Amino acid sequence: MSKLFAWGTARFPRSRIRSSRKTRGQSVVEFALVLPVLLILLLTAVDFGRLFFSFIEMNNAAREGAAYAATNPTNTVEIQRHIIQETNAQSQVGAGALSAPTVTCKDTTGAAMSCSSAVGGGGPGNTVTVRATEPFTFFTPFINGFFGNDFNMSASSTAVVLGYAGSSSGSNPDNCPPPTAIFTLVPDDLTITTDPSGSTPNSGVCNISGYNWIWGDGNSDVGTASSTTHTYSYADTFKVTLTTTNQGGEATYTETITVPVGAPSACTKPVANFTYTKDQKVYSYTDTSTVGDPTNCPITAWLWTFDDGTHSNAENPTQTYGNASAHTANLAVTNAGGTSYVGPK
Repeated sequence: MSKLFAWGTARFPRSRIRSSRKTRGQSVVEFALVLPVLLILLLTAVDFGRLFFSFIEMNNAAREGAAYAATNPTNTVEIQRHIIQETNAQSQVGAGALSAPTVTCKDTTGAAMSCSSAVGGGGPGNTVTVRATEPFTFFTPFINGFFGNDFNMSASSTAVVLGYAGSSSGSNPDNCPPPTAIFTLVPDDLTITTDPSGSTPNSGVCNISGYNWIWGDGNSDVGTASSTTHTYSYADTFKVTLTTTNQGGEATYTETITVPVGAPSACTKPVANFTYTKDQKVYSYTDTSTVGDPTNCPITAWLWTFDDGTHSNAENPTQTYGNASAHTANLAVTNAGGTSYVGPK
């Protein structure tokens, strides 16, 4: 018992106590030294996470700008507004004020061109590229110093120019006249195929940049200069409307069709034709269209489309233009057998 008690009440040497206290002190000092490094590493990770999400924000903003520029490539004020609207929706702390966007346009060969001439068309159109730039500030001071306190994020997006909106306030640097709109219909049961190739102009700088269809059944489509097909879900009579646009404005043409098509009419559609005389700015047009049976299948409707964007339903109209230059017209004539077209001439 005496030996056990003596053992239980033994004292450690003072040198071992001092050594233990010294070890604990060293650990505190080492932790104090490592802590700032850990905090810097954590702050750096946060910074690059912010940078990643800010880069996503910039890409989305550039896409929004390009989507607007597809129809308005010269309106840099509205392009920037759309970019700012997108960045505000995804605002990242530390991102600064946006710089003015850079907007560049290229033609179908990839060569740079003026955006004021970058109108769309029926085939592969011209392109517009929008580049958005925004400064970014890091929380970590030495990273800011590494970039000279001048780190900028940039992102760009490219879209095909669809054409200018047809309005008097739109961009029209080439003083283009409004287009004309006309089309033919080929029915096949509940499906119709349209051909708008008679609409003008279909080439040059004033080329039609937009073909917009309204099918009369609550549906609509954006078409091209070539044929467009639409299938109805039920039989009925529908009004099909085409609106064409270019820098000078827009034109609309409507035709009625019943699907499915019933038994062929006993009438054959007319053969459209016309002549005209000119006296300075005044043109006098005469319908010379022919029909196989004028008594039972007479022409019942005329649609004249003039190159100044106006129309007439008269049989033999007189048109006064704003200048004495050469002008063209299209004529569509209809009887019980259908509609035929002639022009421009």
